Amino acid sequence: MTHAGLLSGLAPSPKLDGVAQPLFELFQPARSRRTAQGRLYEGNGQPVIVFPRQGTGPESTAPLHRTLQQAGFRPFDWGYGVNHGPRGMGLSRWLRKLEDCVIDAFEATQAPVTLLGWGLSGIYARELAKRANPLVRQVITLGTPFNTAADPQRRCRVLALLDSGPDRMPLSMRTGLRQRPPVPVTSIYSKNDTVVRWEQCVETETAESENIELSGVRHEGLAMHPRALEVITHRLAQPEGRWRPFAAAGRA
Repeated sequence: MTHAGLLSGLAPSPKLDGVAQPLFELFQPARSRRTAQGRLYEGNGQPVIVFPRQGTGPESTAPLHRTLQQAGFRPFDWGYGVNHGPRGMGLSRWLRKLEDCVIDAFEATQAPVTLLGWGLSGIYARELAKRANPLVRQVITLGTPFNTAADPQRRCRVLALLDSGPDRMPLSMRTGLRQRPPVPVTSIYSKNDTVVRWEQCVETETAESENIELSGVRHEGLAMHPRALEVITHRLAQPEGRWRPFAAAGRA
């Protein structure tokens, strides 16, 4: 069966609903510890794919990867080196390739996967969650300009990487970028980003979506900011199926 067939034919199972998680995870609050930089929450092997920001590769996410691993999570690299965007392939074909990352991480862990995207790769994370949502637990983005309504003139340099090639991204697809994935989403952003406008990173808040602002942080510093690490690790450490907004989650 092809990967596309696998995804289209897969229905949620008890395993995806958290039954396979150790029972103590479902009833115990997230453990945390303080470091010199701030608070980190501890994991129990929860998988997360860490996608690099535009123009960079694994070297840009290596510190975050190490931090998550040391905190007890299971981070995966996206496997495609430097993130140059689809490069004329078109977003749909590019996402079909990236579905393999999600399938591989799920098969390796037999657990729904968190997708963590930075800048342009946050678009990948959100769109992959729409395509492969039975395999995806949640999406976390860092400075990702998915709200295309805040960029009607198409001036965003990051989104321009999706318009490469002979044809520009169709308006319907561009509009679809701002539609929320069918899984919990956390958008972390800064008004001092300098690469993307913060208004483009704001999601409509619901019971399964939230926006968290970091003060005074530039785009390239988002992934390792102490507040971002606290939010990311807390989101990852939540018991399966019990997602709550960060501000309401009763952090200990």
